[in-house]
Amino acid sequence: MNRKGKKIEFSKLLALIITALFVGSVGFVLLVWAITRKTPEQLQIGVNILGIVAAPFGVVVTGYFTKAGFENFQKIKQGGKENV
Repeated sequence: MNRKGKKIEFSKLLALIITALFVGSVGFVLLVWAITRKTPEQLQIGVNILGIVAAPFGVVVTGYFTKAGFENFQKIKQGGKENV
């Protein structure tokens, strides 16, 4: 539960976690690059990490936006009522 006592939706929580994982992975690759002064391609670590994280990130974000779009369509269809 958040501060207002409302539960965070599962899809929103999943999107936030995967986004944090993606941003953290990019940060890790940049950190490795800054320390070693080699490009991620030379180390192969960056290519592997970003390749592994990018697919779930894309799927979750696409699914979340599809769900949000469907919910918004239903709200418009019902005349703007919040309970969908």
